Amino acid sequence: MKSRYIYCFDELDKNALALVGGKGANLGELVKANFPVPAGFCISVEAYKKAVAGLEEKIHLVLDSVDWEKLDDIEEKAGQIRTVILQEAVFNDLQVEIVEAYLSLSGERQPAGALVAVRSSATAEDLPDASFAGQQDSYLNVQGEKNVLDCVLSCWASLWTARAMAYRQKQGFDHKTVFLSVVIQLMIDSEVAGVAFSANPLNGKLEQILISASYGLGETVVAGTVTPDSFVLSKKDLSLVERVLGLKEKQLIKEPGGNNKLIDVPKALRERFSLSEEQLKELGQLVCRVEEHYKTPMDIEWAFFQGKLYLLQARPITTLKQDFSIKDSLVSGKLSRVQQFMIDDILEHYPEAPTPLDYSVVTMSYQSLLDSVADLGKVSQATEIMTLSKDGDIRLNPPKIRPSVRTLAIPFRLFRKNTLKADHWRNTYGKNIKPFVDRVMAEDLVGKSESLMIEQFREIFDLARKVCDLRFYYIFKANLIPMTALSLILKLFSPKSHRPVLTDLMMTALDYKTAVIDRAINRLAVFAYQHPEVRTVFIEEDMNVFCGKPMKEIFSRLTGGNEFLLGVDRFLKEYGFRTEKMYQPFSGTSWLEDPARFLVIIKAALQDTSLEKREGIEIERKNKHEQWVNSFSVGIKGPIKRIFERNYIKVRENHIIREDTVFALESLFTAGRKITGELGKRLVLWGSLKEAEDIVFLTKEEITEVFSGIIDRNSCIQMIEVRKNRNAVNQTLWKEALYRNLDSNVNSDKLKGLVGSPGMAKGPVRIITGVSDFGKLKKGDILVCPYTDPTWTPLFGMVAAVVADTGGPLSHAAIVAREYGIPAVLGTKVGTKFFQEGEVILVNGEDGSVHRI
Repeated sequence: MKSRYIYCFDELDKNALALVGGKGANLGELVKANFPVPAGFCISVEAYKKAVAGLEEKIHLVLDSVDWEKLDDIEEKAGQIRTVILQEAVFNDLQVEIVEAYLSLSGERQPAGALVAVRSSATAEDLPDASFAGQQDSYLNVQGEKNVLDCVLSCWASLWTARAMAYRQKQGFDHKTVFLSVVIQLMIDSEVAGVAFSANPLNGKLEQILISASYGLGETVVAGTVTPDSFVLSKKDLSLVERVLGLKEKQLIKEPGGNNKLIDVPKALRERFSLSEEQLKELGQLVCRVEEHYKTPMDIEWAFFQGKLYLLQARPITTLKQDFSIKDSLVSGKLSRVQQFMIDDILEHYPEAPTPLDYSVVTMSYQSLLDSVADLGKVSQATEIMTLSKDGDIRLNPPKIRPSVRTLAIPFRLFRKNTLKADHWRNTYGKNIKPFVDRVMAEDLVGKSESLMIEQFREIFDLARKVCDLRFYYIFKANLIPMTALSLILKLFSPKSHRPVLTDLMMTALDYKTAVIDRAINRLAVFAYQHPEVRTVFIEEDMNVFCGKPMKEIFSRLTGGNEFLLGVDRFLKEYGFRTEKMYQPFSGTSWLEDPARFLVIIKAALQDTSLEKREGIEIERKNKHEQWVNSFSVGIKGPIKRIFERNYIKVRENHIIREDTVFALESLFTAGRKITGELGKRLVLWGSLKEAEDIVFLTKEEITEVFSGIIDRNSCIQMIEVRKNRNAVNQTLWKEALYRNLDSNVNSDKLKGLVGSPGMAKGPVRIITGVSDFGKLKKGDILVCPYTDPTWTPLFGMVAAVVADTGGPLSHAAIVAREYGIPAVLGTKVGTKFFQEGEVILVNGEDGSVHRI
């Protein structure tokens, strides 16, 4: 039935790319090699050319007018071209041949016509070094002559979707030389289907086969709408290396009328593997045969129906990572005490292994820190404190800091380098960052070019590095001498029984950022408490109500509700950049981005019975603090008095700057998340990412390189899948490092940690691992958590004590616990695993122990 426009699969081979596109050519090649491919035919690119022959001038005029820097313009012009094709394409004389070929597939037993898949096959598709799969449309379970013809026309038009056009433009293909064939193939009503790779793309092992399988049509696996079963086979003997049971939540089936329907998979089927050992062997043999035929690693789609295995598609794997081995530790070799301290500091500040984008922030900030402390000794050349492999492998590499002769001169160098005054921060970056961030947050990025967004993205990192440099200047060079002087004076001249903790001296009654934010939250919570209708919403409603409805809908009709909303709005504009997991900013979310998280904080604050007294308590603490300082100052004379007063002012000013710089970083990276969110959407549109959120698996440099064309955008999806897999390993190793040497901390009834805040308290354990758990807390509970950050501060007003896996005397949890006058034991490493929800424990903040009662 050979004609100019219609070609059966057995008439084609891999050399027919220009005639029937990549998909058609590959299917023809497979049929000629006697692979079990369902029957079908291709409508050649000549048919497309004939159908649009009179439309080329219109198409090219629109194409030449596209502004490739503006996404909305691409979408508008793509829509215009598709409309031209759908309304004006002429293929009446082709329809007879298409229908005739379709009916030949149907046979006498299918009078209504066969169920077929109608798929696009572009001439730039499924090339050995680039995969354009998924850029054009495909249709499943199509039945009937008219429906087939309609789908053919829709496939032709899909050559001009915004996504396909943008993708070709970025890949450097000439739009005027890319054409489209259409593949029509019998549908296989598969019982089990999926994809298989003849080399494992997750670890780069050429000797392994990776198989993903689920029930029903394989499109659910290809599209990622289900979590499939995963199997790894050894290519040598097809033995099972590993298998992971997937959720297999849904399956796509065809209904009697030919429509597709997504249905729930029965529980019994979900709980067992979708492929038997015999099916795995048969599939493994097929995969090996396909690879042997093409002489390169292959990605195939397959299906089982009524006991028979079918090969649906095959294409080369365009990106295959080199083999890597899983290491069993985050660090290698023996560590010095200084190096171990650095590891502990990283684990305290970063409760999870960083993603590649957060890695960019981590390395930037730690390089700034290392540059600041270089005066303390000789820093080894390998100063990269954390390394990231191409596959996403995270390893910790703390540098060796060795004392040297130069170390003896540290005090003199610190005096010499301590030249910046406290107002330097306020008059430079402290003054300029907020206007910059406000400008970015107010922008509509939808129509903005990628190049301008990348420029802003770089500027955010440049500013963040400058903020870090100043931050560590004030923490180390400007603060070490004053802190040392104050500590020495307190030890020499203040009786131990009346001596304050140095950090309390630094921070009590001080307007640093966390304290200012905490007071503002308290004022909002007091307002809510004093308005019964508003209070009732917080007390009686489940916290999920805040996530499911706009704030205006919840509060505007309540007495005091509109005033409360105005207060929240003012608060979020000023302080909404506060971010959970602030040291891993691209894995965190600010209150401004998700106000529901902030409302959960208010809900928790309302459970503090001393809420209305909090302002009075603050005033009382301030008065006591000032009385102590005045009394102590009167008791010392001469130069000692002057040294004390001067350094007392300095350390307090430096702490304000320390907090201001943290908030500046939170603000900058909130703007950064807005930009990466939009860039992620662009990459999804171009087929480079599955989800916009996956952009966090690219580093800062890689994001720039993707948009500048240095990195092949087509390689992103597979690279990110590898990194996601490695991220799971990283998280496991991170937790192993966090919970190492547990025996020294634990016996059957007692847990040992570090003193964070003095005092003793007992109460029921409440394990809180994140914002979503805040609603569980009740007045008098013992807060047991992995860590805290400033977003947790309001919880301290309602708990009896704090026990944290990480942290020390200078950590957030310790400082805030002392402010609230509750005991805290920190650095327990395993508190969240050792204690059970609801059991009663005694927290001893005098010796750093926690006891079961």
